[in-house]
Amino acid sequence: MAHNHDEIIEHYNRFHAAVYGPEGALDRKTRHLICLGAALGANCEFCTKYALGVLKELQASDAEIDEAISVAMTVGASNPRLLAKKVRAENP
Repeated sequence: MAHNHDEIIEHYNRFHAAVYGPEGALDRKTRHLICLGAALGANCEFCTKYALGVLKELQASDAEIDEAISVAMTVGASNPRLLAKKVRAENP
């Protein structure tokens, strides 16, 4: 491997800080609501806990969190529904 592990982790930490830092086109709460949806979609328990913890610090409402969860659920449910529709159409 060209880089050692510590260098790779440091690059990741800088990337993470840049994405979730205070500045950006989206406010921090919106970025972490997106993070929550992505974490749920990736089935990442650690990431979900991280997103919920930050959202609590940012005073996200239960309604905001519930809406992000609902959006993640629709994305997760879309693929099986569309796959079933496609397979049924191909195999009448």
